[in-house]
Amino acid sequence: MTSIEDIEISDSAKTHAVTYLQNVEITERYRTQLFQWVGTYLDENTLENIIAYKRSADWDHPFESIRSEAEKDLELTTLYASRGEQYNIDLMVFEGNLLVLFNELLSKAMEHLEEKIVAH
Repeated sequence: MTSIEDIEISDSAKTHAVTYLQNVEITERYRTQLFQWVGTYLDENTLENIIAYKRSADWDHPFESIRSEAEKDLELTTLYASRGEQYNIDLMVFEGNLLVLFNELLSKAMEHLEEKIVAH
């Protein structure tokens, strides 16, 4: 299994997202979907499992596949948002920040994996 060690961004990113979601006024359905996204894509252990699965299944481009899935899944969360939430600039910025945090975590995972391969 791929291990993402020494990635400080993961805990702080997930903590930030969870704290925001606990305090923002949004519909419960939308909140639930966003919590699921955060739990999947900003959780180090879950991301490690996704990477390990993609690599073991010999995906051609596992990291690009994960990135694409994360983006699509986040887009799908908006289906659960009310019309007002869909056009709320603060929520749009929050979702954009979620993608930035995810991409940073995934990049660090890729770097760590490359270092591990070179070391062997």
